[in-house]
Formats: sequence, structure tokens, C-alpha cells
Amino acid sequence: MKLFYLKSILTVWVSFCCTFCFGQNYFSLRGYVLDEANEPLAGANIRVVNLNLGTTTDADGKYEMRLLEGLNRISVSYTAYQTEVVEIVLDVDKVKNFIMKLDHKMLEDLVVKVRKKDFSYEVIQNVIANKSAMLNQYQNYSSKVYILSTERMHEKAKVSTGKEDEPDKKTVLKDTIKINLFEAELIKHEDVQGHQKEVKEAVKKVGEQLSLYYKSITDGDFNLYQNTQRVKKIGDNALVSPFSDIAFLSYKFEMMSVFYEGNQKIYRIKVTPKKLANALYEGEVEILDGLWLMRSCNLSLNKRSLMLYDSFSFTQKHELVNGKWMPTNTTYFWDIKEGKSKKEGKAEVLQSDFKFDIELPKRFFGVEVGLTEKEAYKKDSTFWDAIRPKPLDSLERNAIIADDKLKLKLSSKTYLDSVDKVFNKITFTKVAFLGIGHINRFKKTEWYFNPVGLMVNPVGFGGWRVNYGMYYRKVFENRKVVNISPNFNYGFLNKDLRGNFNTYFFYNPQRVSSLNFTISSNFNVINGSATLRDVARRSNFYESKVVAVRHRTELVNGLYVNTLLQIENRNDLSTFKFGNFGDQLFSDNKPEVFPESRIYKTGIGLSYTPRQLYLKEPYEKKILGSKFPTFSVNLEKAWPSQNASSFTYLSADIKQSFGVGIFGISEYKISTGKFLDTTRLAIMDYKYQRGGDSYFFSPAMSTFQLIPRTFSTFDWFLESHYQHQFNGFFTSKIPLLNKTKIREVAGAGFLYVPERNYQYSEVYVGLNRVFNVGRFYFRVGSYYVVGQSKEFGVRNMFKFSFEPYNRNNNSWSF
Repeated sequence: MKLFYLKSILTVWVSFCCTFCFGQNYFSLRGYVLDEANEPLAGANIRVVNLNLGTTTDADGKYEMRLLEGLNRISVSYTAYQTEVVEIVLDVDKVKNFIMKLDHKMLEDLVVKVRKKDFSYEVIQNVIANKSAMLNQYQNYSSKVYILSTERMHEKAKVSTGKEDEPDKKTVLKDTIKINLFEAELIKHEDVQGHQKEVKEAVKKVGEQLSLYYKSITDGDFNLYQNTQRVKKIGDNALVSPFSDIAFLSYKFEMMSVFYEGNQKIYRIKVTPKKLANALYEGEVEILDGLWLMRSCNLSLNKRSLMLYDSFSFTQKHELVNGKWMPTNTTYFWDIKEGKSKKEGKAEVLQSDFKFDIELPKRFFGVEVGLTEKEAYKKDSTFWDAIRPKPLDSLERNAIIADDKLKLKLSSKTYLDSVDKVFNKITFTKVAFLGIGHINRFKKTEWYFNPVGLMVNPVGFGGWRVNYGMYYRKVFENRKVVNISPNFNYGFLNKDLRGNFNTYFFYNPQRVSSLNFTISSNFNVINGSATLRDVARRSNFYESKVVAVRHRTELVNGLYVNTLLQIENRNDLSTFKFGNFGDQLFSDNKPEVFPESRIYKTGIGLSYTPRQLYLKEPYEKKILGSKFPTFSVNLEKAWPSQNASSFTYLSADIKQSFGVGIFGISEYKISTGKFLDTTRLAIMDYKYQRGGDSYFFSPAMSTFQLIPRTFSTFDWFLESHYQHQFNGFFTSKIPLLNKTKIREVAGAGFLYVPERNYQYSEVYVGLNRVFNVGRFYFRVGSYYVVGQSKEFGVRNMFKFSFEPYNRNNNSWSF
């Protein structure tokens, strides 16, 4: 019975993928699911009753399905809303939007049950009924925003007591406080749909900036009148507002006090999650009687919902401005523990000088959501003293004074030479273990030479090898960068000298443009997709002599072009002498034998992300991502010549990651490829489908888990992957388990290779948990995978994973 159930699941998945691929006699049904205030309902269920298929809406309330021609019965449901069922005849692609109505009977039943106990539920219900008016107070507005974000770093530092010549002089550990600071003045624009744009007129930075919150309006605001709030820098899940349409399903409310200011009655209400969920607030809100709107709040986020921070809370104050209630003062608080040190953060955001319903140019709210003026970083202390709403405290003042002095010193060649002299001093520890560095801060250049202690590699390719490397780096004022990194290695057993020389030039930060030149004589892998058990075998290596030039640039916003020119000679290692170490790891560990070959290859690739959002700095462009998928196409051409590979290979893929409201994060990738010409191929030119590893759960968006072995493909193939991280949506509601911070995940994959008549499908479920060591975050998981193929039937296996967190792009990746 279980086997039948698993086969049914896999059959549905295969049917879906094939439907997507062929599209014969199928049509598209797409649209939005919204509430009566035209807010998107993320995670709404759309089910095709007659086919027993379905999907869910994305963060914008959007859905899309490919359905069979003819009559389809569509059911749309969402928690606390009335289910809607319609019949649609599909004979062309159609658009169908759904406006969901609240199930007032269910909500009123909830309120009635508690009204006798606490009047706060009726107050909250009135706020919910009034929030549509609060969200539509204006068509657009602008305001002046002042931001002061600071972080106090508490650390233990060694401090000397007494003077140099005193006999009782000693070193003790003492608590020290360092300040990280970000200060800015900007103009904020926002419209009724929530589109935002900022213009930074003044910016000041002191110390580290990585964990400081609210350095831009794109960091994320907390508008509690919206059903959910998603702030990517804080966590993966959307947070459910205490004024959400489903607030009574998520929160308990308690009247703390009732008081007056003048003639205005104010209710102070305690907000508590009903369960230890991972996407809810806790704290207090103040509600104005009769007006039924929030005057202020003091709310904290559950630790389960946080990624970078150990704790996070905020206060917000609303005031009446020109007949409209606007947030004028929001203050954020956070803590971060890193080993023995601790950071205590606070960011105050003040809005003033509001202007409503102003005339804006067409397409004002576009893909450029932020602009920093060229003179923003050059404001002096006189300017800041004039615009600060209140004076800085002594620690903040001292930090800025010290930073200003340091910047003056950094413009002095004499000072920089003295600092560099200390850094550049050669010591035995540097020579042996740390490496020798030589820096010139005035010229912004740096040299680095590898330590002698790491030169010898006893388990190198072909036995004992000695290697050495260095690099040179120069950073220009306009953010351009040059890196030069040569290295060489010598093998004693074969008496062979090898190495490479690499030059990287990041020449246009505004276009994200780079040029890379490589010349190399070294070893390379035949199959870069080999499994862990095969990747280090001798049969996976060959001798490579290559010259390559790579270029990348952005043509227009979101459209990138990558080009490649490569010449390579390839030889097998049949006459190469190996050490004994590889024989101890692998049986029958022989190198691959093949005729000498070469390749003259060119490549061009295009990648496009529609409506890619970005911030424009004076000398660079900061990419923020997009709500749309990324489309890529690549063409490789090996040009014919004597004993040279000759082929043409075309590939394409589409990928996207998106939030599904409080239900977590979804990600998918669909790929295909085909050799258009296979006149002459060497084995390293093949395209491989990677086999699964025995116990390691490999990256789910690019590999499959239970394919028995790696194999090559020459004709076209279809590959698709899907994964959803629930981020504790279910486990946070289970007693005891909700205290473990364990999260759930599920996914599926499909591969179709017509030339082999090969089809493979897999589904998996798993649990994972985030850990951190200092600033390093990683995610450990355990998965149960079921795979099905005509080749082997049905297989299943438990697997384990390890994923580091990439702070540069806020993603889990290697």
C-alpha cells in the first residue's frame, strides 16, 4: 500500500513536469488571489477538483497553472476566508482573479467566545475593520528621514597596568566598548501600493556595518496594517500582524489598562502568541478609541524567527500629520552574541516634513529603489550638528571624533607609512605560518606571500609536491579592483613543474563588469559533476595546458552577458607516476587513457532577471534581487582543427526563489541542454548527469539524490528541481519540538533523458537546524528520500546535509 502511495506521488510529479514541457492541448490559467482590500493573500490554495492537482500563491498573491483543455472546476481556499469554487472552460490562455471574502461567522464566533472575558478582542476587531482606510490614506507621500543606527561591542581586551619601567607592571583583561555607527539623512517616497524609493543626501559610517539594522528603507519597514511583514535581513518567514485578518487564530489579547490623554480614550493591550510559533510578535499596542487605529506599539520577535540576531524588538509611534496618521518615530533594538563578545544595537528612524499626494514623474517607482548622492559621504561635522534631532551621547561622539581623526591620518602619507611599517615587519611567525604581507595604504596596494610552513604537500597529485603562491591587489577610489595571483608547484616523483597565473580586473562597478585572464599548466578534472566517491579517482584527472579569457558585464539592468575564449591542450596521465596514497583509498585506481587532444572554444551566455531592483551608490551598484525568475541561455562552440574537439552545445534554465507568506520559502530550477553538433568530442567535453552520494544530501537545486551512477548525455534532456523550506511552520506548533528550533523541508526532482529512454523522479522530506560558531552560520539536515526510475524501480534512503550561510547574498550556498 505504501509503495502504491509513493508511486502515485511520483506519477503526479512526472505528469506535471511533462505537462510543463510539452504543453499540447493545455492552456495557461493565471491570476491573483486578493482580499477585499486588494491585499495579496500569499499561500492561498488553488485546487483543480476534477484533476486533483493544485498550487499555492506566491508572496504577491499570484498563481499560474497549465491545465487540460476543457471544463475545469477550480477551488480557492485560505484560512479565515470563505472558500470559492468556480467552473472555467479553457480553450485559450485565461486570466482569473479571485477576491476572497472573510468568513465573518468564524471570526465572530472567536470574538464572542472571549468577549465576555476581555474587551480587547472587540477593540482589535475594530482596528482590523478600519485598517483598509489606514492603508489608503494617501496615493503617495514623501518625507525626510533621519537614521542613527549604532552598535556597542562589548569585548575583553588585554590592558597593561603601570608604566614600562615599573616592576609591578602586568597585563589584565578589561571590558572594552567599541562603537559601530551608521548615520544618514534621506528623502523617502512611498505610494499606496507600497512601492518605495529613497534619495540619500548625507551618509556617515564608523566601524563595521554588517549587522547594523536599518541603513536603508530597503532593509524593511514594519507596517502592521498589512496582514504580514517580511524582512529578509531578520529572517526567512513573513510575520503575522496582530491586526491581520487571521489575528484571532494566531494571538491572545489582554486589556492592560485604559487611560485618557485630554478627551481621547486609549487602550493598552497585551499581545501574546497563542502558540510558540516562529513568525509572531509579542508585546503591547496602544489603540485610540473611536478612531480605531494604533497610536504606538512595543513588540519583540520570537527568537525562532531570527537569523542574524539573537533578539530583536522595536517601538513605533504614530502621529496625526495633515489629517493622516503616520509613523514618525521607530526605534529598533537587537543583540548579537559572538563567542565571548556581545553586540547591543539600537537604530532610531525619525520621519518628518511629510508631503502627501504630490505629482511624481511617470514610472518614478521603478527598479532603482535608492540613490546616494555623490557628495553624501563628504558632509562635515558642522552639517551633522545642524541636522541631528538630538545630540549624540559621549560614546558616539568619541567614536565619530576618533574616526574623523583616523580619516585625516589616513590621508597623510607619513602616518600611513608608519602604520604600514608595523604591518610589513617580517617575523618568524609570519614567514613560517601566517604568510608575509606588505601593504601600502596610501597607494591602496597589498602584496601577500604564502608561509613557508604550507609549501610541502605530502599527499599531492603524484606524491610529494612543493607549492608556493602569492597575490597582488590594488583598490582604486572608484571601487575598481585589480587582483594578480601567480602560483607554482613541483612534484619530486615526476620532476614536473606546474602552475598558473591569474589576473582579475573589476573595471566597472556600475555595470558589475569584470575581465579575467588565466594561463595554466596543471591538472584538471574530466567530470566536474562526479560523485564524492569518484571525484578524487585518478580516472577523473588529466593534464591541462590552457589559456582563457573571461568577460562579464551588464548590458541593461538585469541583463548580463558572459563571454569566453579558451585554448587548451589535454593529455592523459598514463605515463605519470603516482604515490601510494590513492591506492589506499580506491581499488582499481588507474588513470583514464585517451588520445591527446586540444580545444579552441568560445562561449557566450545571457542571463536576464526582469525588474531587478538595485541601489545606486556614487561608484557602484548594489543588487537587491527581484520577484521574477532569472532566465539563462548559454552557447558553447568548439572550432574544428586537426586533432581538436569540434562541437556546439546549447543550454538554458530558469530559476527562482520566493516567499510564500507565513508558510516559508520556495525555490525551483528547470534546465535543459543539447549538443547541436558532435563532430568530435573528448571525454572532458561530455555533459554529465551526476549520480547520488551514499549518505550526503547534495545541493538539491543542481543534483539528484538516488541516481545510481553518473552518466553522459548528448541529446536534449529536461531537469527540474523544487524545494520548500517551511522554516518551522509546523514544528513550531508541536509541544517540546517547538523548543528545538528544528525546521521542516520538502522537495522533489525530475529528470527525463529521451536518448536513453531514461526517466527519474524523487521526492524527499527532512528536518534541519541552524547553528552558529561566532559569525559563521551553518545548517545541518537529515532527509528521507524516495526515488523512482524504470531502471531500478523504487529506492529510498536517509541522507544528511551541511550548508554554510552566505552573508553576501543572504542565502544558503557553498
